[in-house]
Amino acid sequence: MWTLLGKLLGGLVGGVRKALPDRNRQNDAQSRINEAEVSGAPRSFLRLWRAFLGWMLSLLFGWEVVGRLIVIPVFFPDWGKELPPSALDQIMALLLGMLGLGF
Repeated sequence: MWTLLGKLLGGLVGGVRKALPDRNRQNDAQSRINEAEVSGAPRSFLRLWRAFLGWMLSLLFGWEVVGRLIVIPVFFPDWGKELPPSALDQIMALLLGMLGLGF
């Protein structure tokens, strides 16, 4: 009786496994599709433009947060009075929009 029950449960578990998709095979297939799409894509000026904009916005964000708030007041306290007003709001709006996070 136990062997019959074991076979029945084993068949049930095997059937459920076959019904569920194999994630490793799906991930491998998606990776091959992504590689094929990228390899066939022409070199685009738009990719360079976005990369340049991303680096510039990241550098500006770093300046506004680290440079303006930490480095300048600690090492150059007299320069803080001569700096233009902060543009962190505009930088954050552009950077978050570019990252798709909304603003």
